[in-house]
Amino acid sequence: MDGENQETLPKRVVRTITLTQEDLSLLDGIERMMSKTGQRIKTDSKLIRAAIQIAHKSINGEAFDLMEVAEKVVREDGRTMSKFLDKSKNQAE
Repeated sequence: MDGENQETLPKRVVRTITLTQEDLSLLDGIERMMSKTGQRIKTDSKLIRAAIQIAHKSINGEAFDLMEVAEKVVREDGRTMSKFLDKSKNQAE
């Protein structure tokens, strides 16, 4: 990843969280809903980030678009960006 793309990614903080089986079941439901947008949101960190953004907007009475949230989460994910960059490099060659 070049320096310019690294600067646009949000700072990552590693935290350990404990989830219940019910939490995981709810995340599965979010994954099913988000997958309808066509975005690949399979990792727990992406699902949790999407859930946080949706919850934040809901609490503040803001409208939200699932496609917009999904695209933002995928776009800001460092691992996903690395894969996109590798793909575009390979296609350019």
